[in-house]
Amino acid sequence: MILSYLIPLLVLLVIVGVNQVKMNSVIEKTTALNATAYLTPYILKINENITRMQRASYAYILTGLSQGQDTNYSKKSYQESIQNIDDLFEKIDKGTYSPELMADLSNLKNVYASTKEINGQLIKLVDEGKAKEAAELFKSGSSLQTVRASDTLADDAAKFNLESREQYRDLINKNIENAKNIVTFGALGAIILLIIFGVISAAFLSRDISQTSGQISSTAASIAATLSQHEKAISLQGSSVSETTSTVEELVSSARLSSEQADSAAAAAKATQDTTTKGLGLVSQNQIDVLFLEGKMAAIAKQILSLSEQAGQIGNIAKLVGELAGETNMLALNAAVEAARAGEHGKGFAVVASEIRKLADQSRQSSEKASQIVAEIQKSTNTMVMTAEDGTKISHQVSDGVAQTSVAFKSLSQLSEGVYQNAQQVLLNSKQQAAALVQINEAMQNINNSSREMIIGTNQAMTGVETLTKVASHLRGIV
Repeated sequence: MILSYLIPLLVLLVIVGVNQVKMNSVIEKTTALNATAYLTPYILKINENITRMQRASYAYILTGLSQGQDTNYSKKSYQESIQNIDDLFEKIDKGTYSPELMADLSNLKNVYASTKEINGQLIKLVDEGKAKEAAELFKSGSSLQTVRASDTLADDAAKFNLESREQYRDLINKNIENAKNIVTFGALGAIILLIIFGVISAAFLSRDISQTSGQISSTAASIAATLSQHEKAISLQGSSVSETTSTVEELVSSARLSSEQADSAAAAAKATQDTTTKGLGLVSQNQIDVLFLEGKMAAIAKQILSLSEQAGQIGNIAKLVGELAGETNMLALNAAVEAARAGEHGKGFAVVASEIRKLADQSRQSSEKASQIVAEIQKSTNTMVMTAEDGTKISHQVSDGVAQTSVAFKSLSQLSEGVYQNAQQVLLNSKQQAAALVQINEAMQNINNSSREMIIGTNQAMTGVETLTKVASHLRGIV
């Protein structure tokens, strides 16, 4: 029976396969035809731009020979032609062509390179102020020869491309016609085979219906019993799914509560981290202030030492004044003795000597007082130096304490960061668990719904089995 339908199907498959091969060939040729549609215009544009290069270079030479004329337009036209040709060759290189066409395109590239080189030399000579040499070189005809070669190659390439495209069109039309014939005659043959094998199959089919109707009746009875058991199992499964769904809903509520608690913990950790960061900033500022204070204390100690040295120098000066006063007193005493010896003539000098002694005594007393004051100043400066040193030591101790506090705050900040990251991870895990439980709950709901639908389907299948049994009995009656 299957073979009677299989042979016409195989014939149709063979027809379809052959037709597909033909159509693939048509598609391939059409693709190739479309791929080369732009080639001829591109080749003609390249040839046109090569000619334009030659004209631009010649115009550049003529403007170079004529003083006072603008050469920018000719040079700009020459450069635009080169840019256009490079763009066109770049577009052509993206395609795939026949070996003959590739050879023509390669020759055209070589001609373009030669034209570009020759005209480039002409432009360079004009730029160097050698316009006459450039004109002589142009008249030699090498540039015109490359342009003529470009014309010939462009015509040959365009002609070959047009001939190839015409051949592709002929092949495409031929393949399409063959495909039409194959489909037409193949379909007629398949229809005839189907009619022949259909008549044969009908004769065997009536016999098979009679044999299988009895088997259908017995099989339908077995299926009905199995479906009844299946319905009971599905009902039991539906009860289990309902209980599981209730449990999953409780887990979803618990997961949501855990997520909210994790969110609160993350917020607290974030607040702790912010507070720690602010404390670290204050500690850093205190450390800077202590270092500044330490510098000021060192400067004060240095100034006090300088003051002590200056007070010592004042003491030395006062001591020297005292010694000078003593020597002056001795000189005044000697002068008084000499005045006494002089009698009446030395009385005036004796008065002066007495006054000098008085001044010397006053200078000595003043120097002694100055020495006492300097001693008191030195004592005070020494005390201030000791106090400044103690202040510097205390500043060092405070600075070390602030540094240790800064280290402690940094460690606390790192710990807070770790706590915050862990809280974020716990929050993320809680949300993922809650989402997973929601999905599980939805899946259980779907399973529950599917179980109900399966019960309904089982009932419908049992009804269908009863109908099948009736049909089998009806077929036995017909045969």
